[in-house]
Amino acid sequence: MKLAQAFYPPNILQAQVQIAGTDINGTLFLTQRENEAVRIRGKIQGNPTKLTPGLHGLHIHAVGVCEPDANPPYSTTGGHFDPGPFSSETPVEANHPYHLGDLPNLEVDQQGRAKYDAITSRITLSEGPVNVFDGNGSAIIIHLLPDQQKANGTGADAGGGRIACGVIS
Repeated sequence: MKLAQAFYPPNILQAQVQIAGTDINGTLFLTQRENEAVRIRGKIQGNPTKLTPGLHGLHIHAVGVCEPDANPPYSTTGGHFDPGPFSSETPVEANHPYHLGDLPNLEVDQQGRAKYDAITSRITLSEGPVNVFDGNGSAIIIHLLPDQQKANGTGADAGGGRIACGVIS
């Protein structure tokens, strides 16, 4: 969390995510003022045949390990970030779309470019039970399809396959 310390007052926490996928890249910045929500903003771009125009699910996942060669790709990130008794692990996906890592969809233009700007109060960059810097870290995943934000959503309803990933650091 040393990113841009010179540019932010000491009471603002920050993190950065370098997004990478096949012909997809970008940077997201997370900032949080003391005792306030986290703002996530940045730019993503890619070949429009890979990062297709339209909506794509964008989620914080539970493990900060992005392995594109895993089967399926980026499955090393685990499920959506959702610590607690109703996590994405118990029972599987029962808490969707209320996982702490569920975020608004990413909207991509016809040239494969997207600007992202969202605010979430579901996570924190500061110490506590919903801190994304837990023992195994966290990652942001871009999905092939939009997240339909449906209860008990899995597979295509929750964004489908994973096409890009970045560790929150």
